[in-house]
Amino acid sequence: MSKKREAKTIQVFLRMRPPNAKEEKAGDNCDVVHFNHENNSVYLMEKKQNPYNFTQVFGPKSKQEDVFESVAKKAVEDAFNGYHGLLLAYGQTGTGKTFTISNKTKGQEGMLQRACKLVFGKIEDDKKGDYEVKCTFIQIYQEIIQDLLEEKKTITDEKNKGIAIRDDPDVEGRVYLHPVVQPTIYQSGDDPESGAVEALRLFHKGDNNRTVGQTDMNAVSSRSHTIFTLNITRRNKMTNEDYDEPEKVNKQETKGRLILVDLAGCERQKKTAATGQRLNEANAINNSLLVLGRCIKALTDPNQHVPYRESKLTRLLQYSLAGHGKTSIVVTCGPSETNLDETRSAIEFGQRAMTIKQHAKLHVEIDYKALCKKLQAQLDERGDAANQDLLDEVRADYEEQIAKRDVRIRVLEVEVEELRGGASPREGSPAPSRSGGGSSGTSSSRDKDKDRKSSRKDGKESKESRSRRSDKESDRDRDESDGGSRHRDPTDSSSRSDRDRDRDRSSKSKYKAMVKELEERLDNAGMQVAKLKKEKVGLSRNSNDLEAKLQQKTIQINLLAAKYQHMLREKEESLETMQSAILKLQKGDYISPTADLDVDDSDASPRSQGMTDNDYIQRLELVVRKFREKQSQLAAYQAKSKESIQYLHSKWEEEQEKAEIEREKRKKVEAKLERYRNK
Repeated sequence: MSKKREAKTIQVFLRMRPPNAKEEKAGDNCDVVHFNHENNSVYLMEKKQNPYNFTQVFGPKSKQEDVFESVAKKAVEDAFNGYHGLLLAYGQTGTGKTFTISNKTKGQEGMLQRACKLVFGKIEDDKKGDYEVKCTFIQIYQEIIQDLLEEKKTITDEKNKGIAIRDDPDVEGRVYLHPVVQPTIYQSGDDPESGAVEALRLFHKGDNNRTVGQTDMNAVSSRSHTIFTLNITRRNKMTNEDYDEPEKVNKQETKGRLILVDLAGCERQKKTAATGQRLNEANAINNSLLVLGRCIKALTDPNQHVPYRESKLTRLLQYSLAGHGKTSIVVTCGPSETNLDETRSAIEFGQRAMTIKQHAKLHVEIDYKALCKKLQAQLDERGDAANQDLLDEVRADYEEQIAKRDVRIRVLEVEVEELRGGASPREGSPAPSRSGGGSSGTSSSRDKDKDRKSSRKDGKESKESRSRRSDKESDRDRDESDGGSRHRDPTDSSSRSDRDRDRDRSSKSKYKAMVKELEERLDNAGMQVAKLKKEKVGLSRNSNDLEAKLQQKTIQINLLAAKYQHMLREKEESLETMQSAILKLQKGDYISPTADLDVDDSDASPRSQGMTDNDYIQRLELVVRKFREKQSQLAAYQAKSKESIQYLHSKWEEEQEKAEIEREKRKKVEAKLERYRNK
C-alpha cells in the first residue's frame, strides 16, 4: 500500500543586508527591521506589536556558509532523493539576491557554488550508485527566454526569438525548453572533482553572458531573471552478486533536480532614474514579479484561478510552485527607512508564500539498463537449464541404445558358443568356450562326434538330419564371420563414443547458437523500446507543434472571414444606395452627386432648365450603365471572396486531418510501447 505524501508548506527565509556606503553617507535610519532570532521572527519599526514569523531569519552580519547550511543543503539532499529542489531569491533591487545565490568572491561564495561542490562530493561518497548529471542555464530578458550557454552574439541577435516552452508529455504539469543546450557534465566513471569544475565553468560562461546594467540604486543590476538547473539521475550500480542473483536487482532510477533562481529585483523609476532601454527592462521585470505575486496569492485560495501563463517566469516555475517540488524562498530586504515600503511588500510576499501547501512528487522511473541485465541473466539461466535438460535427454537415449546393443551382443555370443560346441570333426579340434567352461563343452562335443561317426558308418543318416546339419554349419560360418567383427568391439565402442561426443558437441553448439539468438532478440527488444520512447517524445512534440499551427491557422481564417464579411457588407450597402438613387432619378428627384452615388458630378448633376428630354434620358442611361458595372464588379468580388473562404476552409480541414493523423500515430506508438513494457 502506497504511503500518502505528507503536505508541507514552502520554507521562507528572511535575510537583511548591511547598510551600504550610500545609505551611511546620506545618514539614513537603518534600524527599521528588528530581529528575534530565538523565535525566527521580525517586526518593523512602525508595527512593533505584529511580528512576522519565518522559517529562519538572518541578520546583517550573517555568513554565507550559515545561509547555505540552513537553506540549500536540504535542497541538495532532496534532489538526490528524486525530488525537485527549488531555491528562489526574491526582493527589492540592490538587496543582495545575487550575492546570496551566486556571489563569486573567494571565501564568500554563494549557494550555487557551494551546492555544486556538495553535489559532486556526495556522488564521490556514494559507492553503490551510478550517476549522470546535466546542466542548463537560461535567462528571461523582457519575456524572451535566452540560453546563456550559447555564444554571446547568438543571444544578442535581434532575429533570435528565444526558446519555446512546451508541455512535458511524460509528467503532467511539467514543462521543458526547446531548443536548449544541456551538456552532460558527469557520467559514472568520470572524476567527480572534474564534474564540479565543469559545472562552475559553465556557470561562469553563462554569468558573463547575462544582461546587467547600472542604475542609481545598483551599479551592477540584474536586468533579467536567471535559472540554473542541475538534473541528477541515479541508478544502482551492478555488481557480480547482482548478476548471480538477478531477482534482487533494483530496477528503478531516481531523477532529481536542483533549481536555483536569481530573480531581478523590483524597482521604482523615481529611485532608479531609469530611462530608455533600462526603463523598458524595469517594466518587464516588474510585470513578471507582479504575476508571480498574483500566483502566490491565488495558490493560497483553492477556489481561485492561478495565472501561470501570464508570464514566462511563472510558466517555468509552475511545477514547483504548484506543490510538486520542495521550494525554499530567500526574501532579501534593505535596512534603510527610505525603502520601508519595498521591505514591507517583500516581507508580506514571504508571509503569503509560507501558507502554500506542498505535496512533493518523487520522480522514480524504470531503470531499463538494470531490467535488461536482469532479463539477460534470466535468459542465460533458462538457456543453461534447457541445454542441460536436452543433453540429459540425449545422453539417456544413447545409454538406452547402448544397453539394448549390449543385450543383443550377449545373446549372439551365447548362440555362437552353442554353434561352436556342435561343430563337425572335419574342422579339427573344437574351439574353447568363451565363458571359460571348457570341460563340459569338450565332453558334449565328443559325444556329438561319436554319434556322427556311427551314423556315417551305418549309412543310415536320413535326408532330414543332413539338411539340418548343413543349416547349422551355414549358421556357424555366418556366426564366425560375425564373431570376427564382434571381436573388434573395443575399437567399435571407442568410435561409437567419439560419435556420441561429436553429437554432444554439435548439440551444445546448436543450443549456444539458440541462446545467442535469444540474447540478440532481447537486445533488439531493448533498442526498440528506447526507439519507441524517442518516437513517442518526437510525436508528442510534433503534435503540440501541429496543434499550435492549427490554432494560428484558425485565428487567421477567422480574421480573414471577418474582413471579407465586412467588405461584403460595405458593398451591399453601396449597392442599396445606388438602387435608391436610380429610383430617385426615375421619379425626377434631385440626387446629391457625392452622398448617394459614387459617380462624377457631371454625370449626376440635376436636370437644368435648358436640357431636353433626350439629354436627360441619356444622362440617366449613363448612370444606370455605371450602376450595372458596379453591380457586376460586386458580383465578381463576392465570387472571389467565396472562393478565398472556401480555400481557407479547405486548408483548415487539411490541417485538422494532419493533426488527427499525428494523434493516431501517437496512440499507436504508445500502445506499442505499452506492449513492450508488458513483455
